[in-house]
Amino acid sequence: MNINDITEVQIAELCPHAVLQRGRQYFNRGDVGALKWNEFDRMLTAKVYGSEPYDVEIEIQHSGDIRLFSCSCPAFEQFSGICNHLVAVLLEMKSRKMEEVIPTLGPGKLKPEDKDKRLRHSSGILLAAADNAPFQQEIRKAREMIQSFQQIYMKKQETYHEREELQLEYRLKLDPGLYAFQSPFFELELRVGPKRLYIVRDLREFLRAVHQEQTMKFAKLFTYDPADYVFTEEDRAVLDRLWKIHQLRADARKFPFYSRETADERKSMELPPPMVLELLQLLENRKVIVELHGYDYQGFRLMRDGSLPMQFVIGESELTSGHFYFRWENSEEIAFFGAHYRLLFYRGRFYPLDQDQTEAIQLLMNHFTDKYTSEVTIARNDLENFASMVLPQLQTIGEVDVSEEVQGKIHMAPLKGKLYVDYADDRLTAELIFQYGDDTYSPFDTSHQYNGRVTVRDVEKEFFLLSHIERIPFKYNGKELYLDSFDDILDFVMDELPKLSQWLEVFTTSPVKGLIYEPVESPAIRVETDERLNLLDVEFKMEGIADEEIDRVLEALLANKKYYRLSGGAFVNLGNEEFQGMKGVLEELELGSGTVSHRTKLPMLKAFQLSENDHFHMKKGKGFRRLVERILHPEEVEAEVPASLDSVLRDYQKIGYRWLASLAGYGFGGVLADDMGLGKTLQVISYLAARKQQQGEGITLIICPSSLVYNWQKEVERFAPELTTAVISGSAEERKEALDNAEGKDIWITSYPLIRRDAACYADREFTTLILDEAQYVKNDWTKTARAVKSIRARQAFALSGTPIENSLNELYSIFDLVLPGLFKNKAAFKAMDQDKVAKRIRPFVLRRLKKDVLTELPEKIESVQYTELTDQQKKLYLAQLRLIQSDAKEAINANAFQKNRIKILAGLTRLRQICCHPGLFMKEYDGSSGKMERLFEYLEEAVASGRRVVLFSQFTQMLALIRERLKNYSWSYHYLDGATPAKERLELADRFNSGEKELFLISLKAGGTGLNLTGGDTVILFDSWWNPAVEEQAADRVYRFGQKKVVQVTKLITTGTIEEKIHQLQEQKRELLDRVIQPGETMITSLTKEDIAELLEL
Repeated sequence: MNINDITEVQIAELCPHAVLQRGRQYFNRGDVGALKWNEFDRMLTAKVYGSEPYDVEIEIQHSGDIRLFSCSCPAFEQFSGICNHLVAVLLEMKSRKMEEVIPTLGPGKLKPEDKDKRLRHSSGILLAAADNAPFQQEIRKAREMIQSFQQIYMKKQETYHEREELQLEYRLKLDPGLYAFQSPFFELELRVGPKRLYIVRDLREFLRAVHQEQTMKFAKLFTYDPADYVFTEEDRAVLDRLWKIHQLRADARKFPFYSRETADERKSMELPPPMVLELLQLLENRKVIVELHGYDYQGFRLMRDGSLPMQFVIGESELTSGHFYFRWENSEEIAFFGAHYRLLFYRGRFYPLDQDQTEAIQLLMNHFTDKYTSEVTIARNDLENFASMVLPQLQTIGEVDVSEEVQGKIHMAPLKGKLYVDYADDRLTAELIFQYGDDTYSPFDTSHQYNGRVTVRDVEKEFFLLSHIERIPFKYNGKELYLDSFDDILDFVMDELPKLSQWLEVFTTSPVKGLIYEPVESPAIRVETDERLNLLDVEFKMEGIADEEIDRVLEALLANKKYYRLSGGAFVNLGNEEFQGMKGVLEELELGSGTVSHRTKLPMLKAFQLSENDHFHMKKGKGFRRLVERILHPEEVEAEVPASLDSVLRDYQKIGYRWLASLAGYGFGGVLADDMGLGKTLQVISYLAARKQQQGEGITLIICPSSLVYNWQKEVERFAPELTTAVISGSAEERKEALDNAEGKDIWITSYPLIRRDAACYADREFTTLILDEAQYVKNDWTKTARAVKSIRARQAFALSGTPIENSLNELYSIFDLVLPGLFKNKAAFKAMDQDKVAKRIRPFVLRRLKKDVLTELPEKIESVQYTELTDQQKKLYLAQLRLIQSDAKEAINANAFQKNRIKILAGLTRLRQICCHPGLFMKEYDGSSGKMERLFEYLEEAVASGRRVVLFSQFTQMLALIRERLKNYSWSYHYLDGATPAKERLELADRFNSGEKELFLISLKAGGTGLNLTGGDTVILFDSWWNPAVEEQAADRVYRFGQKKVVQVTKLITTGTIEEKIHQLQEQKRELLDRVIQPGETMITSLTKEDIAELLEL
């Protein structure tokens, strides 16, 4: 930069815009002192007078080029670029003829060798700009970015020196609008200054300057500059609130009909009613002048105690004998601002008003202000109405001074409402009386003459009581209220009269009482167990009603009749709470018309529907209470555990054993739904061992997944060797032979696929107990497997499942239809029940414990999600496939052809998931890498080096093949298991792994997700996501289960920004169903709907 041709563009290149603006303000105000030249140092110096004087130095070469800048302000050393004081001096130099300042200055030409150097040096920093245009443009872009961010720091520059605190004075101008054609308003004006205060003549511009940190000139001696002045926090809060008010109103000025403001209007701001109270709270302790009717109040107080300063007087009139006066003593000093502001001002105090106070004062103002008076005369016949209607309202808004003479004429007593009811000649009459002490009033008689004394009536309560009477279809003949329709009479006596008795004293004659059945003892149900027949004995009791008539009352109740007329003539109100509670019990027990009687026998399992009924009086027999207690609280049951297992079972497992034994004792079945790894198998074996000890003969049939058949046999042999077992497996001939040899064995074990084929072989046999392991295999009652299982005859059945619901409540119905038929009337009735009712119905027959609740010695399972990214090659393939499936799905949904194209869409989703794992799953020619694969091996390297033993699950066997191929490059050894691995070999592999053989175990998710015990591992990797999170949890629980001694780390790998992440989110959204119906802890996911597809694909 040469001093002979300084331009603002050049200056702007050296500093942020905000610094340029401040420097220009210093220059415009004349804050730059004299320019002084030192020829020896070739230094130009000047003082700039900001908040304090700062020394500026500029070194200038013989050619006129500026070589160095310097300033004594803190900002010059703190930030890059020149400061605002240097900007002011450069602008001063630009405006001057520099040869007058520097006599020895040469011509303003740059030497060719200097063209590439335009220097600015500060603290040893040298900045050079290249002549090359493209390069210079790139340099400028970076510099502009630096400058724009530098403004953040430059805004703090003024805080490095102490700014002067400005004083603010607020003037509140009040106009209450005394006349009907006027509207009340609040206006605010300001004065501001460091010592002397200046009128803010344009309030909105001032607020804008404060908000945007701009300068604003007031007078020759005062210019507001945020770099030099600061407001107190309290004043700043007021200004911020005023700025918001200005912004809210700014839009109104855009309309063409908005008139231009005058000078007087610009210096004030009208305050909107909703914000006045908030502003008063901010202004209460500031310097405020309140102007009202030409008088100034110095400051104000905001009253918050709710009391008001209004003063009223009531006395005997001296001008009109026998009459009275009412006078408002301080009406002229009260300023009321209407319903919008809800404020009152009196002698320097503001009083906030509530809605009722506002309404009362508004009425008062209407009667006094418009009539130019503060006193009214009250005729003696109006004194009672005045005392009853006006006086209570006046007492809410001020003090009322009632003279002694008037007080002696006013009688006050609490209101008692009384209703007298009679019935004669098929006509019901009613009389309503309002009683105050000894005085009585009829609400329909308004002719009350003054007799020297008046009663203050509770008008509000009288209207309240009348509102309830008016709801009834009474007729009025000028003398009395009456009903002549018998239906109306019954409705009144049965329904309305009990309600009215809450607020009125009700007096009824004998004929009225004779219409109502009112027993001393409430209707009740007596229930007891008949253990000989294994049934419940239920009896309905109604005082004073014969058994035969109770049957008819129950029929009327089920027929939704409102009343039943007894043989004696009285009416039973079937709509009252007690009989509606009885009706609820009938419906809960599914007793319909024609099947109900005063005494009936019911299946024992209905006991629990009765036990949880708390809406009706029920007399529970000793046997009934014992039954409920044993099932709902098995921990209290005294059932001896087999001696050989007493030391093996944990406490919670002993409770499970007692629960099974209690259910079996009453002939019930149930669902043992303990969390994975809590030993459901062991609890069942304990029950079967105890049953054999106690009852001797009996055959148990266990049906389980194919992979668990031999596991069951092994567990029985391990824990109860006294029980003999037979495995029905293999080919048809082998199974036939096994069935023949099974005679005399205690336990038969087979699988779900085989029971479907061999159902006929079991048709003629009844088993003592049926055990359904992993009962979710029969969750669909329409499948051949479920039908085959249902054909098995057994005295009781138990289902085992850690996930009794995976997709819908219908699965729960299928399981209970197998283990406890009759619990639900039928499938249609089940579907009609809400989830809470289903949960209540099944609760006694489901036992579910979570690991965290009962197995405190089991180490915690640490679950985490690790997100990986697609490689570039993966991303290209993924986006191409995503666009294709999005198009197909969108077209199918828009054409209502979602179901038709469902398989195609799901196949497309699977392809997306495969790309996330590794495109080589379906592209043989793919030679690129996979982000998830790379992350996996990084994880494995760290895990194996740390001595951890890893179980890795993938649903794609091809993915496991790719991992195995990659493992050839490492020295790690591993086990491998997929669907082709025989059942016996699976157990052997698990045992070898648990004994410490090999570091890794690669498993196909569907093949090894259930039935295996892999407690030898301590790290689980879920390589890819499965639609159903329950399947993933089952897989993880192969490692995190009973017998685990280490902390288990479960890591789920998810590719970010892809369908995998969407699936994970969908799983989290849909985990609630089983929590609501069974107990907390399980998970589920519904079948994908078109809405789910749209969410997954972001349609």
